[in-house]
Amino acid sequence: MRIVVLIGSEELQHRFVASSLAELDNVSIVIARHPRLALLKRIKGARKRFGLAVAISRVLLKLALRVSGEFSRRQADLARVLGDPQFPENAKVYKTVGVNSAETQSLLRKISPDILCVYGTYIVSDATLSIAPVALNLHTGMSPRYRGADCDFWPLYNRELNWIGATVHTCTSDIDGGSIYRTEPAILEPSDEVGAVFGRCVIIGSALYKAVVQDLASLREVKAIPQDLSVGREYRVAMRGWLAEIRVIRSISRGLIRDYVRNDQSLHPGAA
Repeated sequence: MRIVVLIGSEELQHRFVASSLAELDNVSIVIARHPRLALLKRIKGARKRFGLAVAISRVLLKLALRVSGEFSRRQADLARVLGDPQFPENAKVYKTVGVNSAETQSLLRKISPDILCVYGTYIVSDATLSIAPVALNLHTGMSPRYRGADCDFWPLYNRELNWIGATVHTCTSDIDGGSIYRTEPAILEPSDEVGAVFGRCVIIGSALYKAVVQDLASLREVKAIPQDLSVGREYRVAMRGWLAEIRVIRSISRGLIRDYVRNDQSLHPGAA
C-alpha cells in the first residue's frame, strides 16, 4: 500500500512523527508548509480569528514567554525528549505550500496514496482528504474528553494528568471529530515540564499511529468508534492565556507532575 505522511512543517515534532511512520514500507512524506504572510496580513488574520483584545493578548503572551526564557526551556525539553529525528533515506520527501493548495492536491493525486496520515497542519479540506480512500490524523490529546488545541496543556491546567496522551482518529474537516481508532495515555517522568509533556504525547502518539497504519496496511480488520462529542470539551487556541500559563507553571513547580508520577508508580509499580 502507498502511504503518504502529510505534515505542516519540519519542526521537531513533525519530523519525529513523519520519521516514525516512514519506517513502514512505501512511505512518502509531503511537507506542506504554511504560506508566509506579510506581518500586516498576519495581524489582520489574528484580529479576524480571535478579536482584537485576544490577538493582542496572544502576542504579549508569546513575547513574555520568550523574554522570560520559558519558550527556550520548553523547546530544550522537547528536544531532550524527542532527540533529533531524521527522515529515512528510502523515504521520498516532497515540499509544497499550503495543505489545501492546488499544488498539494495535484501532488497527492500523482502519488495516489491508499492511506493519508496527517499531523500538525491547519484544517484539511474535504477536497484534500478525499484524494485518499483512508485519511487519518494524530491528535496529541485524548479525545473526546480533550479535543481541539493544546490538549497536552489543558490536562495540566485541570490537574487531570491521567488524560495526557494521544489519539489516532479518522481525519475529517471537523476539528478532532473523526471516529477513533485508538487512544493511549502518555508516560510521564517526575522531572517533566510543559515542553517534555508535549514530547511524551508525541512519542506515544507516533507509536500508536504506526501501529494503526500497520494494521490497516496489512488489511487487518480495524474498527473505528464514533466519538461522543457530548463528552469532554473542545479547546481553542484563544483560550490559552496569561492566567492559564501562570497556573500551570506554578502547579508544576509545586510538584504536580512529580507527585502524579510517584503516586501512579506506587499504584502500578510495573508501569515504569
